[in-house]
Amino acid sequence: MRRILSIACLFLLATACSGGKEGAGVSSQAQPAQVQSRRFLEISGNLLSRYASEADSLKRKAAEYLLAGLPEQWHYDVTQLEESTALVRVSDMKVIDADYLAENIDYAFKAWELPWAKDVSFEDFCRYLLPYKMGNEAPERWRAAVWEEFAALRQQALAEAGMTAPEICCRVAREARKWFTFRFNWNYPTDAGYLKAKQLREGTCKGASLMILYPLRALGVCATYDYVPNWGNRSGEHAWNGMYVDGRLIPFSSTDLEPGRAKQEFVGVGRMIRKRPKVLRKDYLNAGSIDVTTEYLQTADLSVWGRWNRSGEPQLMVFDNANWVCVGEGEWKGLRVEYKAVAREVAFLPVLLENGRKRSLNWPLVVKRDGTVKIFRPSIWSQTVRLTAKYPEDDSNAIFPGEHYELFCWRGQWESLGKQEATDTVLVYERVPKGALLWLRNLDKGEQERIFTYENGKQVWY
Repeated sequence: MRRILSIACLFLLATACSGGKEGAGVSSQAQPAQVQSRRFLEISGNLLSRYASEADSLKRKAAEYLLAGLPEQWHYDVTQLEESTALVRVSDMKVIDADYLAENIDYAFKAWELPWAKDVSFEDFCRYLLPYKMGNEAPERWRAAVWEEFAALRQQALAEAGMTAPEICCRVAREARKWFTFRFNWNYPTDAGYLKAKQLREGTCKGASLMILYPLRALGVCATYDYVPNWGNRSGEHAWNGMYVDGRLIPFSSTDLEPGRAKQEFVGVGRMIRKRPKVLRKDYLNAGSIDVTTEYLQTADLSVWGRWNRSGEPQLMVFDNANWVCVGEGEWKGLRVEYKAVAREVAFLPVLLENGRKRSLNWPLVVKRDGTVKIFRPSIWSQTVRLTAKYPEDDSNAIFPGEHYELFCWRGQWESLGKQEATDTVLVYERVPKGALLWLRNLDKGEQERIFTYENGKQVWY
C-alpha cells in the first residue's frame, strides 16, 4: 500500500505541473485532477496486485516504471481526426486499464528472454523494450498481434546460432518494406501506432522510424527513435533509429538504411551538408524526450549572461530559412544561462520566453570547431559586400537579373539594409556592418534562403 501511495504522490505532482499551453487547433479533454487521481489509483492498485509475489518482483518494478510515466501519457482522439481537422488531446488513462499494461509487461518479458537480448540490462529493458507506446499515438493492443505476426521470423532466428540484434533489425526492415512506403509530403496529423500504420501503409521518416520500433522491441531489440527538431542550417526536421550493441550506438534509418549506414547528406556529399544542432530521443519518462546530442556530435557547453531578475524561460534557437525556431532549452545558473551540449559550427540565438513572447538574450553565436565562441555582433565599421547567392544548395539560389532582393542585418531583430533590383548576377551593398549576421531574400520567388556573414570578400554560410 505504501508503494501505491508513493506512486500516487508522483501522479499528483505530475498533474500539478503539466498545465502546458495548447497549440493552435488543439483542445484537451483533460479530466479534473481528482477524477484522474482516482483512475490512476484504480489502475495502479489492480496492476501492482498482480505482481505481489517474490517471484514477480522484477515485473513489479517494470509495472512501477510504467506507472511512473503514465500521468504524462496522452494521445489525439483518432476517431475525431477522421471526422474533422480538430486535434483533441486525451489522457491515456481514459482508454487503458491494468489488463492492458499487464499484457504489455508479460510480452515485454518474453522479448527480453530471446537469446539476442540476454545482455540487455534491466535499465535498458525498461527504457527500450517495456514502454507500451513510442510517441503520442493512441494506445493499441499491439504486443500480442506483433508477436504472432513475426512468429515465423522469430522461430527461424532462434534456430540459427549466433543471431544478433542488428541481423534481426535487417530482417524486420525487409518485411516492413513489403508494405510500408516512404512519402516525403505525407501529412497524417499525429503519431500512428503499428496497427494504424499497417492501415495507412505509408509515412514520412518520422512515421517510419516510429513504426519500426514496434516489431523490433517485440523481438527484443533495444531500438531508439532519435530526431533533430530542426536542422541547424536549413528548414525541416528528421528522424531515424538507433540500437546499442556492446555499449556502442549504431544508427539506422527505419526500413531505408541498415544499422551502421548513414545518409550521405550528413557526411559530406552536396553543397551544404545538413547539420544537427541538437539530437533528441523519444523517452517514456522525462517529459517525452532526452538529449543525446553528445552521442552523435562533438559538442560544447555555452554560458550566456542573463539579467538581474532571472525572469523568462531560456531557449536556444536556430534559423530555419525564414524564422528562428527552438531546438533546446537552457537553465539559469546565478545570473547566467547555461546551454548544455550544443553542436559546433551551427549558428544559435539565445532567447528568453516570457509571457508568450521571445526576446534575444544575446547576439547570435557559433561554437567553432576548436571550441572558441564567435559572436555575430555588428561593428561600428562597415564594408562593401558583393553577394552572389541567397543560399548555396543549388544554382536556383543564385542572383538573377531583373529579380528583386532585400538584405537584412540582425540587431536584436531583422533590420533591412535596402531593396534592390538585380542588374547582374552580383548584388552590391555598401555600408554593411562588419561582423553582422546577414540574410538575403528574393522578394519574387523561392523559399530557400540562409543566414551568412561576409568575411574576406566571401559569403560564409550558417
